Amino acid sequence: MKAKTVIPLLLAAALLAGSGCGTTTIDYTRSSRQPVLNYSSTQALPPPSAPQGPVLVIYGDGTAYQRHGQMDYTTGKVLESELKSLLGSIVDEGFFQLKPLQGKDTPGGITDQVTVTLKGKSKSVQGPDNSGGDFGAVLDTVKTFKIPGAKAYLPDQIILFAKQYTGPEPFVGTVLDWTADPAVLEQAAAPVAGYVPGAHASGAQAQQAWKLLEGASGGDEEVAWRAGGKLYVQVYAVPQFPLPGI
Repeated sequence: MKAKTVIPLLLAAALLAGSGCGTTTIDYTRSSRQPVLNYSSTQALPPPSAPQGPVLVIYGDGTAYQRHGQMDYTTGKVLESELKSLLGSIVDEGFFQLKPLQGKDTPGGITDQVTVTLKGKSKSVQGPDNSGGDFGAVLDTVKTFKIPGAKAYLPDQIILFAKQYTGPEPFVGTVLDWTADPAVLEQAAAPVAGYVPGAHASGAQAQQAWKLLEGASGGDEEVAWRAGGKLYVQVYAVPQFPLPGI
């Protein structure tokens, strides 16, 4: 009689295990150009002060980038087992069952967005920073994750934005010399059909511009950059990370 009662119990346990209760199967494209997790946090602030770029992005090959502060990034590799564990936690927290929009954003508040891309399914969920419930649990998971053995990251692909200063003279604030390539700064401020799209810079050109802006960030005074006899304000850079097909 004992053997007959044990078999149904084992079958029940097997069925439960197969249903995804804590044993979610995670499969994704193992590519250096396909993000499997992207977490961003944005706030309506003046462009030079607003947080730019993702807070955490991890690709299918384990390459990861993480933002710790304004113009402060690290990079490293996440092991497959660690990445599967992270994604499994997010899925088990009900991520794919969440509504795309969680709650209402408050004026001037922080908005968080999480995107997960697995084989056969992808989803983005957005909500206020103080979201509770399942999305709050997801946010706690991604916010507390740290890239193992991370090292400082200097972006080699950026979009540079700028605006030529046309206000009263002298400029009230800090004036610094732009010692990087002045052509990219001029291009960044050039409007196209009334819109200023910014300028793409790569390699040494991008890293020189980034270092200049990083060294001047964090101050209380507005900064103007002097190049070619002109002043440029609202100068900031947005790092560019690999995207599928690019």
